[in-house]
Amino acid sequence: MVRTVGKPVFSIRWIVAGTAAVLTTLAVLGVTGVMERRTRNVLADEIETRLLLEARNLALASSSALLTDYPELVLAPLLKEMQARQRELAMIVVLDRSGIIQGHPDVRRIGTRFAWPNGLRRIPFPAPRRRNESLEGNGTILLVSAPILDADGRILGTALVGMNRSHIEQAINQIGKQQPLILVAFLLTGFAASFFLMSILLRPIATLRSGIERIGRGDLSTPVKLADKTEFGLLAEAVNEMSSALRRAQGEMVERARLAHEMELARQIQRSLLPSKPTVAGEFIISGEQWAAAEVGGDYFDVLSLPDGKIALAVADVSGKGLAGCLVTSMIFSLLRAYHSTHPSPASLLVALDERLGEILQRGNFVTMFYGVLDPESGRLVYSSAGHNPTLVYRRDAGLVEWFRSKGIPLGAIRGGAIRGTLEDSVLHLATGDVLVQFTDGINETVAPKDQEQFGFERMERVVLDAARAGAREVLDRLHGTVGGWRGDALPMDDETVLIVSRENAPDPERLIATRAGDSVSDAAAALRRFALAEERGTCLRLQADFDALNRVDEWLEQSEILRGLPNSAVEMLNLALYEACANVVEHGYDEDATQTFELWWISGSGNGITSPRGSFLIRDRGKPFRPESWKPTNFRNPAARKRGRGLGLDIIYRTMREVAYHPGTELGNITVLDWDPLMIRTREPETRHVSQ
Repeated sequence: MVRTVGKPVFSIRWIVAGTAAVLTTLAVLGVTGVMERRTRNVLADEIETRLLLEARNLALASSSALLTDYPELVLAPLLKEMQARQRELAMIVVLDRSGIIQGHPDVRRIGTRFAWPNGLRRIPFPAPRRRNESLEGNGTILLVSAPILDADGRILGTALVGMNRSHIEQAINQIGKQQPLILVAFLLTGFAASFFLMSILLRPIATLRSGIERIGRGDLSTPVKLADKTEFGLLAEAVNEMSSALRRAQGEMVERARLAHEMELARQIQRSLLPSKPTVAGEFIISGEQWAAAEVGGDYFDVLSLPDGKIALAVADVSGKGLAGCLVTSMIFSLLRAYHSTHPSPASLLVALDERLGEILQRGNFVTMFYGVLDPESGRLVYSSAGHNPTLVYRRDAGLVEWFRSKGIPLGAIRGGAIRGTLEDSVLHLATGDVLVQFTDGINETVAPKDQEQFGFERMERVVLDAARAGAREVLDRLHGTVGGWRGDALPMDDETVLIVSRENAPDPERLIATRAGDSVSDAAAALRRFALAEERGTCLRLQADFDALNRVDEWLEQSEILRGLPNSAVEMLNLALYEACANVVEHGYDEDATQTFELWWISGSGNGITSPRGSFLIRDRGKPFRPESWKPTNFRNPAARKRGRGLGLDIIYRTMREVAYHPGTELGNITVLDWDPLMIRTREPETRHVSQ
């Protein structure tokens, strides 16, 4: 056993030699055991065969004697001589046909009837058996009988020859006495030879060990010197190759760490070039975000304040990504800040950028860029686009979206000022509730892993139509989340950048609304009294914040008295309206966290503050307060509105319920009151009004 610092280590030569000795011992013992058993069987068969031959010889010698008048005179001397010559024979007897002893070494037994030993059992013959011959034995004796025949083959008597089993065992054991000595000598010799051989073969391990310990201490330059033609020599070469590879990898790791540090610095610098928070200008909220495909990206957006109170908006996409794209965006950042106050026209600013970038960019590289100037007072936006994506604008009043495209070519794509003839200033107005979306092609060109289908402009339209009422941040988050879901587990192939401009009545993020409801539920105190009444005599359904759990609403309604006597159309509208109201809680309040729960209550009848003749539904949750935003009914005469397919939940709720109000952040949580009268399912446009906290 070798001792190292801290723990003992067993020598492999002892382990291998000992293992070889143990395996050899087991093999020899196994072979010896099999051979000994085989030897015993062979020897036993030999003795049995010998007894059989003795019995046959005795029978042959006795046949003539039994034909005389005094057979004992011949047989007695013969049997005495046989017993004197073969003392191992325990019994030598000649019987006549009547079983009377006619020959025996003890003459006193002659003339008596032979008594067979007890417990005799037949034993299979080791040699071919003749007729009337038998081999029998018990625990003490082995007895062979052979018939005595005359010349005509008639049986005159029987010859019996027996041997004690103890003599047989003694003979067998005598042979086995020498085997242990031979076995021990063989094993000792084998163990010594194994240890000697293993010591020689495993001697290179010490050299390998010292070499590996040097590598562990960091010495990668000293090779392992081992002149060995076995696998240990190959192992030494592998260790030397590993040491060289580690030395190279060590240098590469240091270089990668340096590059990673520089890339992190570049990422931090690039992030510092982008706006860090939303910009609020009058009724406008401007939010943007960038998600780089690599550590740094080639996308850029900016929001700048101009001296006259206007706001400059910029979104750019550099061809390529990574560090090269990051450097170009840094140049755009510097140039934009140098030019934005001296070029009031967006087109002229883009021309100036093209002239400067044309001197810097290599052939084949270019930049697409959107640049606009927003007047927060009037909502007027003057913009120009150098080959950038079209601008998407959501119109709240019409409930549809519009696309604004340009014919400009990218910056730096064609040198010599060719861009001047393609750029022009365009104007659009943003009314209250309108939302402008500008983006890079990493959004619309994101592909699904299965079929490589692009996300596309139509899906962008649906996302914006569904989220625009909730404001700039909601559009930004929803668009990014939907694109990420479309991409799945695949890595982004391009940088993704989105800039949102939303015109809202007030920038207060806590502003919430309630629609035309009557004075009975627009007051939070009245809503709390209504909820207390629901707890006293209402019916409650507790739901998980999971869309699958909302299927229980239909079952709950059927089991209650709520739907009694109602036409199918009213039942379907009520089911749909309650599903949409609860879905808003699941999606916006709890972010689909199925571990959370909320309550749906029903109070039947009228009075006690209930203005509906049928009853009221109340939803209580403790999720995040959400903003349905200022709502106007959808114009279903507009074909674009009919094609939307989503974003119609509030229309369903308002047209089904008599009265709707939402009270966030009360002492009991967020409370939604839905007064219901199946006879008042709306066909007219409901009124809207705001209720603040």
